[in-house]
Amino acid sequence: MGKITLHDKTFKPFISYSEIEKAIGQVADKLNKDFENSDDIPILLCTLNGAIMFTSELMKRLNFISELVTIKLSSYSGTESTGQVSQVIGLTTDVKDRRVIVVEDIVDTGTTIVALKQFLQAQGAREIRICTLLLKPDSYHGNVKLDYVAMEIPNDFIVGFGLDYDNLGRSFKDIYVLDSDSIQKKHMKYFILFGPPGAGKGTQASAMVENFHLCHLSTGDLLRKEMAAGSELGLKAKALINAGELVPDEIVEGMIENQFNTVTGVDGFLLDGFPRTIAQAEALNGILAKKGEEVTSVVSLMIPDEMIKERISHRAAIEGRADDANEEVIANRIRTYHDKTEPLIAFYKGAGKYNEIDGTGTIEEVRGRIADLMSKY
Repeated sequence: MGKITLHDKTFKPFISYSEIEKAIGQVADKLNKDFENSDDIPILLCTLNGAIMFTSELMKRLNFISELVTIKLSSYSGTESTGQVSQVIGLTTDVKDRRVIVVEDIVDTGTTIVALKQFLQAQGAREIRICTLLLKPDSYHGNVKLDYVAMEIPNDFIVGFGLDYDNLGRSFKDIYVLDSDSIQKKHMKYFILFGPPGAGKGTQASAMVENFHLCHLSTGDLLRKEMAAGSELGLKAKALINAGELVPDEIVEGMIENQFNTVTGVDGFLLDGFPRTIAQAEALNGILAKKGEEVTSVVSLMIPDEMIKERISHRAAIEGRADDANEEVIANRIRTYHDKTEPLIAFYKGAGKYNEIDGTGTIEEVRGRIADLMSKY
């Protein structure tokens, strides 16, 4: 027995054919003891397609007469149970007032077995017994008694001896288990968005999130979200803000890390407003290192200082913000941005993570430049 590859996954030897034969023999002995003096002919119900090989081997060892019937149900797609059972191919005989021995390849959550027993009861079966080659006891949550179990196995994904991975692998006489060492971890992407006031970060961030399936983490929004949710970190932040104090880095970093650990269904994160200092950047590196990850890229929208002044003044006129219309205030905001950001630029340049994007031109032009950069990762 050596490793096998099916589709995109590798499987390693798990249970040999000789072990399977021995286990089937033991189950057959129990069935023979229970049915050898039967006055009726029980139905041996093979659940397709997985139980074909088990049923075949089992029948060779039975010394009582039975009627072979098949049914096909499914609750799997790929390596995951869908939790839904659909009757694909119905019964080929009437089970009313008959004794039925259901022959299954594997029972894990019990979804299929529970649905099948309910179906057979509705069809009027007099007695229903369950016989399975394999059982995953850690996964089984069904309330149906399993009368004959050949082998118990851990909650691993297996193929061979009738079991498949997306319709491949059934024909192997041995059973193989998914080789976890061969599975490459899918790395998340962690983009950081830089840009001075008026550079269009807000406009471009929404497209970045949508186009690259990211979670947008803005520190301001995150603080408000945590406080509204009443989380431990949110309550600490609210108490500090109400006391007129600044929220310390460790609370902001805790909120960021919490998002990394709890948000699912995305390909990565877009950090907006964090990090703002070298200390925060180093803390971010530490948070990601614990996950075996790292910053993917810093996307810095750059526009000339004169354009910053024009855009802020224009925005101030539209929004009626008199302070932003003051040239000295605008100049101070530009100086503050440069003073705070330049050390971070040097930090990420040194790490080979810094990428500048020309923020001039139309929204679509800038969006295209960003997409070209992000598509490389």
